[in-house]
Amino acid sequence: MKTKNILIQKTLIVLIATLLAGCSDYLDVSPESVWESNNFYSTPQEAEIALAGIYGVIASDEGYGRDLMILEAGTDEYYYNRRFNEDWGVSLFRNTPSDAQSFNFWTNQYQAINLANLFIESINPASYSNVEDYNALIAEAKFLRGLCYFNLTNFWNEIPLRLSSSKDQNDNNKPAASLADVYKAITDDFTFASEHLPHPGSASYVPGRAQKLAAHGLLARVYLKMSGYPLKENHYADALAHCDAVINDGYHTLTLGDGTNGYRNTFLNLIGGVYNTSEVLFEISFQNLRDQGLIGVDGRYGALNGINFGSANTFGDPNGFAQAGVYPNLSGLYDQVSDARYQWNIPSYRRTGTGDITDIGNELQVLFFCPAKYRRWEPVNYADIDIPGTEEPYVVLENSASELNRNFTSVNFPVLRYSDILLMYAEATNEVNGSPTALAIQYLNEVRSRAGLEDIAVEKPTVVTNKQLFFDELVDERSRELCFEGVRRHDLIRWELLDDKLIEVKNIVQGHPNFSAANADHQAILRGPFNFDISKHLSLAYPLIEVSINQQLDQKPEWR
Repeated sequence: MKTKNILIQKTLIVLIATLLAGCSDYLDVSPESVWESNNFYSTPQEAEIALAGIYGVIASDEGYGRDLMILEAGTDEYYYNRRFNEDWGVSLFRNTPSDAQSFNFWTNQYQAINLANLFIESINPASYSNVEDYNALIAEAKFLRGLCYFNLTNFWNEIPLRLSSSKDQNDNNKPAASLADVYKAITDDFTFASEHLPHPGSASYVPGRAQKLAAHGLLARVYLKMSGYPLKENHYADALAHCDAVINDGYHTLTLGDGTNGYRNTFLNLIGGVYNTSEVLFEISFQNLRDQGLIGVDGRYGALNGINFGSANTFGDPNGFAQAGVYPNLSGLYDQVSDARYQWNIPSYRRTGTGDITDIGNELQVLFFCPAKYRRWEPVNYADIDIPGTEEPYVVLENSASELNRNFTSVNFPVLRYSDILLMYAEATNEVNGSPTALAIQYLNEVRSRAGLEDIAVEKPTVVTNKQLFFDELVDERSRELCFEGVRRHDLIRWELLDDKLIEVKNIVQGHPNFSAANADHQAILRGPFNFDISKHLSLAYPLIEVSINQQLDQKPEWR
């Protein structure tokens, strides 16, 4: 038998909790024994609060706060490093239809979609004297709905399309729509958003929220995905057009700083809660959402995947679990002397329980060689790292309104940065023209130059003369620039390279000078690559509970 639908119940709980508990200071609500959708958004103020509720769902533990980070692991960038359990099943390719994180993320994204649908249906146009103010709010809800659907199809491919709010159990019964229909819904939403959202430079724009150029940038990302596996329709020209829309607008730029500090400064802003709207087109703003009074908004960046502080979870310490290990494949992509991104993304230090800040030792130190991109702290003087036995001073980088906590952070997550726009342009124009154009080379060089590297034509002259070599360089460059930002798994799948890259992981780890076949930690590093099965692991199984609830959704054959 099919079990009772839980999506409608959970969505209403989230919505009412948001309106009443999280934002009670903003609403004067009359008691009601029965809530109907046309009571929710009768004023612009209530509409703003309802939108904040959708952002809050997306930023919760089950969404961008934690589970997206877990689902994205297991490529050639980072892996789950706790050998004594298999909690991150998707990253280890040991997941089943009962996997907790994939179920959580699926439910979370559909909750946000249902809230967006309810918002679109219920917002009162009569409350707005200016129709564009009304359209901007609809556009924001569509932007968030399009983002959630894009996340879902990236992991599951064909998925149920729910473009109206759920009223009863029958509304939940939806078959998996075709990829063409799913992508049409996504591009329709982002297109409307690109036409009606505010420009990031306008007086009406609120940093941390959706804006029109971010919609163009995400359309470019969608069209690149549509051009690759599994749809394989050629939409490179469409991707190119939307990258052009962002680049030619002129508002967004790379953060340059002094010398090679631009990349570092970009992430210092994200860690410190400073909006850098010139480089970051869209980010998940954990601290900002908490400041609005939303409950259950949990950031984990710098905690689950952060540098260990050597603390016994003392409140106020910028500690981290360091549950994600970095593969030596990633560190090997960098010019480790000249590339400023290596110095920021790859860990060079840890703090012991006695307060001594030391170097990592080697790349197979699984509990310490973890992502450093979202670091919550760093030594005051990096030169002291090599001096043993002293308690070196450190500086806290995170700027939290509350006392620091090992479990939760206020580090914002960059969904889309301008460097990605430049690299997507380079990829798309290489495909459209059959070779790298002058602009493609220029934009790649802009990303490289910010990192302290010389022009690609000087370092690798043959790359700029050949389509395949230029593509291969972009495959590596996207990892150097965008590692741990939630794009690598989907990049490798659309390029049909995930299998090849996991084979490279096995070869590089087993060939590492510090590798020992008798070391249980070293064997655990290779769980994901050895478990990977290309016949089933390019998409996730539909969650078991969803298949039980949804009368029209059958499990994928490879997952039965």
